[in-house]
Amino acid sequence: MTPWRLEASESEEDAMWRLHPERQFAIAHDSAALLVREDSLDRESVLKRLNSFVDEEGLDVLAQLWALADEASLPRALWRLYQLRQAVAVSMEQVGHVIERGISSLNTIDPFVLGAEKPVTAESILEIVDEILSGTFTGDLAHALERASALASVVGAGLLGDSESDSSEDHRSALQSLVWRDVAQELATAAQRERRGQLH
Repeated sequence: MTPWRLEASESEEDAMWRLHPERQFAIAHDSAALLVREDSLDRESVLKRLNSFVDEEGLDVLAQLWALADEASLPRALWRLYQLRQAVAVSMEQVGHVIERGISSLNTIDPFVLGAEKPVTAESILEIVDEILSGTFTGDLAHALERASALASVVGAGLLGDSESDSSEDHRSALQSLVWRDVAQELATAAQRERRGQLH
C-alpha cells in the first residue's frame, strides 16, 4: 500500500454483519463512543476488554464496521482517522516529502487549524490518532479532528502538486489527491459537529 492509498478494505467473510445490520450499527457506535467518551460507569473494564479484542482480532475488524457508518458520525470519523493512520504510517519519509510539497503549494493552512500552536506534522497527528484509537485520548476531540483534516488537506495538495505530466503515475496521484481532500472535508465536518455536540 502506498502512503497515500486510502481505499477501504472489505472482507467477504463478514456476512454476519450484513445479515444483522442492527448489530453492526450498535457495535460501530458503541465501540466508537467507548474510545472517546467518558460517560460509562465501567469504562475502564469495558475498554480493557475492547483492547483485548483489538489485540487478538486487529483494529481493522472494528474499522470495517466504522467504515459503513453514516457520514458525519463518530464511528465514521474514527474510520477516517484509522485510514489516515494506516496510509501515513506505511512510509513516513515519502509522506514527509508530500507534506513539504503540500505546505509550499498552499497559501496557508490556518483555516484548517485555527489556533494551532505548532505546525501540522505526520508524527504529531499519528500520536494523537494512536491515543484516540487506543482509548487514552483526553484532549479536545474537535481540535484533533481539525488537525487531522489539515494533514489530509496538505497531503492532498502535495500529491496534486506532484502531478505535472500525463503519465499514469501522475494520474493516480491526482486521483488520490481528490480522495485525501474528501477525507479532509469529512474530518472537518466531524470536527464542526463535535463542537456543536452533534457527533454521535
